[in-house]
Formats: sequence, C-alpha cells, structure tokens
Amino acid sequence: MRVAIIGATGFLGQVMCRQLHEREAEVWAYDVSEPAEGVAAREFRRLDIIADVLALPAAIDAVYYLAQSPFYRQFPDRAEHLFGVNSLGAVKAAQAACAAGAKFFCYASTGNVYAPSLGPLVETDAVRRDNPYALSKLAAEESLRLFSPWTTVVAARLFGLFGPGQKNMLPAILQNKVQTGGSVLLEPAPGESPDPEGLTISFCYVDDTARCLHQLALRALRGEPLPPVVNVAGPEPISVRRFASTLGRLLGKEPNFARATTTRAWDLIADLGLLRSLVEPQFLPFEEAAARAYA
Repeated sequence: MRVAIIGATGFLGQVMCRQLHEREAEVWAYDVSEPAEGVAAREFRRLDIIADVLALPAAIDAVYYLAQSPFYRQFPDRAEHLFGVNSLGAVKAAQAACAAGAKFFCYASTGNVYAPSLGPLVETDAVRRDNPYALSKLAAEESLRLFSPWTTVVAARLFGLFGPGQKNMLPAILQNKVQTGGSVLLEPAPGESPDPEGLTISFCYVDDTARCLHQLALRALRGEPLPPVVNVAGPEPISVRRFASTLGRLLGKEPNFARATTTRAWDLIADLGLLRSLVEPQFLPFEEAAARAYA
C-alpha cells in the first residue's frame, strides 16, 4: 500500500504514519514544519499547501489530508489561512491525488460542522454555516465531492481526539487544569441537576481513530463503496466531569469543579451506526486509553 499523508507531523498525522509504517505501507509524509524527532515514513517532504505546488508519487493508493489551520479562532484576521489550508489546500491535494492515480482520498473534517444539538449526531443531520471553522470544513467537504468520479472521497468527521503529546485542544486544557489546580467549569444543560456533568463528547483515542481511517482506505482499495461523509468517534459519550475525574485519578490530583453561570445548548455525541456498517472499529475502553495517554 502506497500512502501520502499531508499534515504528517500533526497529532493524528504522526500516529497515522506510525501505524501504516508498522503495517509495511510505503508512506510519503508532507507537512509545513520539519518533524521534531522524525516521522515513520519512507520519505518526508516539506510542504506549504497554500504556496507550494504539490506533486505526489505516481501510482499512489491512498491520500490522507490531515492538515488544518491553527488559526480557527482568529477570524477575520487570519481568514486567508483558515480557508487556505482547510478548504483550498484540500482541493489542491485532491487534484494531486487524482493526477497520481490514487484510489482513495480521506479528508479530516470535524463533528463541529453539525448544528448545535444535545442528542446523537447522524451524518444526515443539519450542519452549521455561521462558524468560520465549521464553514471552512464544509466548503472542503462539498468541493471534494466533485472529485468522486476519479477517486473515492470520504470526509471523516472526527470527534474528540485525545492521546499522548496532544497540545491546545480540550483534553490538553483539562490535563493542565487538573495538574495546576485550576477550575474545571461544568456548563449545565437546560434542566440539568445542580451538580452537572458538563459538555459531553464522543472522545476517541487517537490510535483508534487512525485504525478506523486505515480500514476505510482498505475498503476503498477493495472496490467497496463508501459514503461521502462518515462520523469517526469513540463509542461512549464522556462528560467533562468524567474526563477530568479520570485525569485526577491518573495524576494523583483532585479536580476543582465549578458550575458555570451559563447553560449549554449542545454536546458533541456521534452516532456510529454508519461507521460500524462499513468497518469493524476497535476501541480501547476509555479508562485504559486515558491511562496510556496520561499516566
């Protein structure tokens, strides 16, 4: 299997490179920054997806577009980078994938594209276009469908990635708060008890996510059909309270919880019916995955 990974030095990209390398795939890794300790790949190539021309090796089998702009909170000041990486960069990568004869193209989208909801989210549910980050992902999803006559395109809507070495996202923020004794705010849902669980997400261990994405590629390479979008998430909704409490046990710290004064109108809970109909996902139990990530 010959694979190109764009965004290879990122959190998910490094795990994808390692897993595919362990399965004896030939991996070409691309990223805008040099890897700190190298990546498990046949070759690493520096790539600025906005400015550089991308030419992939001939007869590549699968391409994963995992790159995303770090400026998703800096709109409108960095709008050009947000849409340049999340949207236009994905289109450039798909164009290169088709030119190289790739049979599968996977775009790392997000569960944040869905309209706010407290219930499980199905791929056919309403999406939101009032948020720059969500819109940048949706713009890519919809543009990439135009490439489907030439390659199988799947937008994997990822939920709640966590694992060792993660930076800046909610799990890393919770880890820092528990370690330093900061307050972990729990925002109640309407009508929730005075002792709320807080935001609830289908957190997914990064290795489990990578395995699911690999299985989707194998299905495409066998010539089996795939839908244009699919949720990729953990099997169990985990609240902020439970996540922080688990971190506290692993780190030997008692979390300091505080009830937020605002109420929340949404969770990020994925319906996995479609994913389970396509592949056979294997998930570590949450406590075991958390121990691997934070103990």
